[in-house]
Order: sequence, then structure tokens, then C-alpha cells
Amino acid sequence: MLENTSIKPFNEKDLPLVIDVVEPLWSPPVGDAAFKRFNVEFIVRNNISENDYHFELIDSNSENFLAAAFFTRKGDSCMVEEWYEKECQRFPEELKTAANMSRIYLRGMDERTLSFMQEDDIKLSLFVSRKPGAGSLLLTQLCQKLKDEGWKNLFLWTDCDCNWEWYGKHGFTLVEEGSYEPFSSEHEDYKTYIFKKKL
Repeated sequence: MLENTSIKPFNEKDLPLVIDVVEPLWSPPVGDAAFKRFNVEFIVRNNISENDYHFELIDSNSENFLAAAFFTRKGDSCMVEEWYEKECQRFPEELKTAANMSRIYLRGMDERTLSFMQEDDIKLSLFVSRKPGAGSLLLTQLCQKLKDEGWKNLFLWTDCDCNWEWYGKHGFTLVEEGSYEPFSSEHEDYKTYIFKKKL
């Protein structure tokens, strides 16, 4: 049941809980547990822009973290590079190369998505739920908030490692489907998707 919940600004102390949710899905195929955690934390931090559009849904009774959503506007910056350069130093060169592949991929997909957006559009950078239904509830309420603020469309990108079909079932329209060659194999394309939703 999700009857007693509230939306608050995201509390950075809950960052490890966000990473816990996505680590099984986004861990790279190389490296030890420490490297996998680093790589996933980089992905999460890469989606937190320098703005006030970071939110979490909590259980009002227990204060337990249930879901989070982070948004990016055109022109927003992200301070992840300094963190990345510092944390990456502890790994050998071959793992630094693997981490840089993720960095190039994320940067490219972010830039591609932003290229479709107008100044009054906003991007859903990261959307994570720890309890069934919590993410949908948070996103529905935040979409109304964004609409009330005057934002016109909500964009996002995702890929075949995520539950990308969810967006098509929840009011999003597919803007572009692509294949990312460096992550593709001889037998299977690594699919990427950019979605849009009118607010």
C-alpha cells in the first residue's frame, strides 16, 4: 500500500539506496565488486544535474525511501567529472578503459536526447523505484508539478538493459530507436530508445 507518502527534495544520504536498486541491472561485465559499484555510482551521479529537480518519495510514517526521480534542463551542468577522475584512479588501466566506454556512451546519449528538446522541455534523467507502484506514483505527481510550472514535454532515453517497454505503456511516445555499435555483438544489437511525453 502507498497511502501515506510524501515527495521531498532528494536526500543525498539515500544515494547508496538508489545504487543498490540499479547495481544488479547496470553492473559492467568486467571488474571486481568494487569496480562494478564504482561504475554504477558513476552512472547514477551522471544523472544528477546542478539544479533543484531532484525528488524522492518517502513513506510518511517510517521516512523510508521508496523512489527517486532526477531531471535535467537544457543548459544544466553536472559535477560528476571531478568525482569520476578522483575515484577512477584506484583501478588498473584496463578497467579505466572500460569505465571510459560507459562515460562516452552516457555523454553521447544525453547529448542526443537534449538535441530533440526545446527550452521549455525537460529530461527525466533517472527514475528508480524500490517498491512496486512507488515510481509510477512519484512520476505522475511530478509530471503534474512540471506541467504546472510550464514545462511542455518530458524527454528521456533508455536502453535494452532497462524496462524500456514501460514507457510506451505509460503515455510516452518513441522518438528514436537506435543501436549502439560498441555495445552490440555479432548476434544482437544493443538497442537505445528516446521517448517523449507531453505534459
